[in-house]
Amino acid sequence: AGTLAEFVLPALIVLGLLTRFAALGMIGFVVLQSLTDLYGHGQWSALGQWFDRLPDGTILDQRGLWVLLLVVLVVKGGGPVALDRVLLARRR
Repeated sequence: AGTLAEFVLPALIVLGLLTRFAALGMIGFVVLQSLTDLYGHGQWSALGQWFDRLPDGTILDQRGLWVLLLVVLVVKGGGPVALDRVLLARRR
């Protein structure tokens, strides 16, 4: 299921199909990935701190950036060129 989500959800976001739903799914995927790194692999040293400019503490900075970008998609949606809007306009 994780592998399928890793391929399907970004494809939906790029196409603009169910963008908000796909972005929420990707946020869940990023959270699960982070928890797996911390608890499953014991990479607590890679946790780092926010914006600490050290390359070895990447989990908070990188994953925080991805979640921020995905939250923007959840709030704003796919935009005017999303395939959802194009299909909806053709249907009308």
